[in-house]
Amino acid sequence: MSVTPQTQAVLLLTAYFSKPEKGDPRPLTPKEWGRFALWLRDQSLSPENLISGDIKSLLTGWSDKTITHERIEYLMGRGSALALAMEKWMRAGLWVLTRSDADYPSRLKQKLRTDSPAILFGCGNSKLLNQGGIAVVGARNASDDDLDFTRNLGAKSASQGFSIVSGGARGVDEASMLGALEAEGRVVGVLADSLLRSATSSKYRKYLMNKNLVLVSPFYPEAGFNAGNAMARNKYIYCLSDAAVVVQSGKKGGTWNGAIENIKKSWVPLWVKPTQDIDSGNKDIVSNGGNWLPDLLNDVEPSELISINKSVEKFGEPQDLFSQDRVFEEKTDNATKSEIEKESNTKEHLIKTNEEIIEKNDRVFSSEIDVDVSSIGFYEFFLLKMRMLADGDPKTVDDLVDELGVSKAQLNVWLKKAVLDKKVTKLNKPVRYEWSEDESAQAGVPSNENDL
Repeated sequence: MSVTPQTQAVLLLTAYFSKPEKGDPRPLTPKEWGRFALWLRDQSLSPENLISGDIKSLLTGWSDKTITHERIEYLMGRGSALALAMEKWMRAGLWVLTRSDADYPSRLKQKLRTDSPAILFGCGNSKLLNQGGIAVVGARNASDDDLDFTRNLGAKSASQGFSIVSGGARGVDEASMLGALEAEGRVVGVLADSLLRSATSSKYRKYLMNKNLVLVSPFYPEAGFNAGNAMARNKYIYCLSDAAVVVQSGKKGGTWNGAIENIKKSWVPLWVKPTQDIDSGNKDIVSNGGNWLPDLLNDVEPSELISINKSVEKFGEPQDLFSQDRVFEEKTDNATKSEIEKESNTKEHLIKTNEEIIEKNDRVFSSEIDVDVSSIGFYEFFLLKMRMLADGDPKTVDDLVDELGVSKAQLNVWLKKAVLDKKVTKLNKPVRYEWSEDESAQAGVPSNENDL
């Protein structure tokens, strides 16, 4: 692949080309690059101007506490190191994407904005980066049962047409990726280290050649393991997916931090595998906003892990700062009237639909049980409905899906909690669920005005 002057300049400013020496100025971080790139744009400059022009004069007016003139000049002076590194990497089949390249994942630009990595090194089928999928993450030292579950989840997702997105690390990450690949599925691996070694390994070679796999990294392709890089790359795994599954997490560390960051940023729906391990952090992740997966893999439907409430992208794909189109920050200010009206109509339709559903549920529930339904949550709604449907009349999961109109994944989460709360009994052969709590408990319905 040829490297344009624009890409050369971004590489010089943001990438390592060899193991750094102590005291050398470091390349710009994504945040720093975002800051500097915005300034260049405001000056009607592009990165390639720094290659062909007089850097000192071009930087007139630039002032930043960490991005000094001397640092920029040092980074831009590494042309020979760039040429040698690129020749080596390209011989191994690696390529480079900048934010302005067509295959650069738009999901990263949409969710991370100027914090998205300026450069992605990769190998394999770059088209897979924009197809989404299910992220599967977890501990390196997971149990055999968790690894079996993970591999089978990867295979099941692949069989239903969903890509797997993971980090390529030993344990859960690798098991999910190989499970999908062996089932002839598609995989996106976001690596924190050793991209060059992985790109040439026998483990992945045939999948790379068959275009079922893409391996990417925002870090120096020959970098060894670094805990900071491993933590930083977690956000990219989540943002490249449509939903995420945590198989096994500790109460601290990379998997934990990535899951909590995803919950806080609301990037994608997060699901957590139930576990009996008392040292696991899975329960705490759910307490922070994650959702329990069903106990059995047979009850996990990949399509149902992806929220139907996807946010509508306002103005299409955001553009790179230096593309010929308007940048995405400007699109918000200059949106056309038709785009605004379209978004407004969509929102009004969703609001109206939700209001109709709530109104309908209010009528149904309030007519059968004397309770202020506006004061209780969805789980309590579910319990009310279970008492009406399954008191003395056991129901299968399929029966309840039809009756309640909710996804099987969500239903299984509520059923599991109801069984643990001793409000519902699980019957076997066939599996059915029956209301079991006595009438005095009222299915968790508030018993007096003070409980509302």
